Amino acid sequence: MFKKILFNILDHVESYICQALLAFFVVILFLQIILREIGTPLYWSEEVARFSFVWFVFFGASYAARLAAHNRVTLQFKLFPPIVGEISMLLMDGVWIVFNSVMTWKGIQTIQDLIEFPYATPALDWQLSWVYMIFPLSFSLMTLRILQVNYIKWILKQEIEDPDKADIEKSKNALKGEEG
Repeated sequence: MFKKILFNILDHVESYICQALLAFFVVILFLQIILREIGTPLYWSEEVARFSFVWFVFFGASYAARLAAHNRVTLQFKLFPPIVGEISMLLMDGVWIVFNSVMTWKGIQTIQDLIEFPYATPALDWQLSWVYMIFPLSFSLMTLRILQVNYIKWILKQEIEDPDKADIEKSKNALKGEEG
C-alpha cells in the first residue's frame, strides 16, 4: 500500500510542484496588486513571481513529457504502415533526449560559472546559480519521463492515454448525462 502511494506521488511530482508554484505566483501577484493600490507595494514580488513562473513552465514541460502530451506532427506517418510512425517517433524521442542532455550539461556549466563569478538578483539578493538550477533539473526530469513513457509503451506494452482525448470523452459523457 505504502509503495503504491509513494510511486503515485513520484509519478506526479511535477504536477504537485506546478500546482504549488501556480498558486504561489498568483497569490503573490494578487497581493502585489492590492498592496500597490494601498500604496505599500512589495519590492520583491515581481521578481519572485517571475522566477516561480519560469520554474512552473519548466516543471510543466517535464510533466507534459510524462503524459506524452507534447505537440508532435504525425500526419505524415498516416501515409505509411504504423511501424514507420512508431519507429520515427522513437527516433525523435532519441533526438529529444540528446537535446535534453545538452541542455542539462550547458545548464550545469552555467551554474558552475555563476558559482565562480556570483551574480545576485536585484530585489531579493538571491544567488542566480540557485535560480538557474531549474535548467539541469527540469531537462533531466524530462529525459527520465521520456524514458519512462517509452518503457511503458514498448516494454510494458501499455498505451499512454492522450490527456486531450480523455478530457473530450469526459465532456461528452457529462453532456450525455445532462441530456438524458
